[in-house]
Amino acid sequence: MVVSDCGIDERLQQVHEALEAVHDPHVPVSLREMGMLESVQAGADGTVSVVVRMPCMACPGAAKIIDDVETIVSELRWVKAVKVSLAWQAGWTREMVGPSARDLMRRNGIVI
Repeated sequence: MVVSDCGIDERLQQVHEALEAVHDPHVPVSLREMGMLESVQAGADGTVSVVVRMPCMACPGAAKIIDDVETIVSELRWVKAVKVSLAWQAGWTREMVGPSARDLMRRNGIVI
């Protein structure tokens, strides 16, 4: 059975598009917009690796984020395995938050 006939670039694009549906549990914007995506890799064998930056060491939303990433990426037809890891060494900073997330936070009284 052929899993997919798309190339790696197309697979990466599909993963990135799928990840737009994964939101920070505290602010309803994508992980990308929150500056929390460290890296995304897709293999020809159907494996996907996603590395997520957490805003704080004891982030209460970490488990939900991991579950959401695994669930949404696994829904891609060609994906056979998803590995999500947390990037503590590559710290998250406020400057990584995108403009639309900043605006939403400001409108809702969240100072960043």
